[in-house]
Amino acid sequence: MWHNNKLVSYVYAHVNTRYAFAVIEGMSGWKRIAPTSDDGVSNVLDTLATAKASGRRVNVYLASDDQIQAAVMV
Repeated sequence: MWHNNKLVSYVYAHVNTRYAFAVIEGMSGWKRIAPTSDDGVSNVLDTLATAKASGRRVNVYLASDDQIQAAVMV
C-alpha cells in the first residue's frame, strides 16, 4: 500500500547493507527496508536519507509484511 506525501523522521543503517530502517510520518515505529538485494536497500535508503536531509516529502510503498519496498521523493 502506498503512503503518500510523508516526511522522513529518522533513518538508520548498519554496516550490513541489507539492515536498514526508517521512521516515516504517520506510521508507527521503525520500518525495515525490505532486504531484497544490496542495491535495492541502498537505493531506498539513499532516497529516504536525501529526503530527510533536504526536508522533502516521500511516497513510500509498505508491503503486507510491514517492510518498505519502495520510496520516491515528491
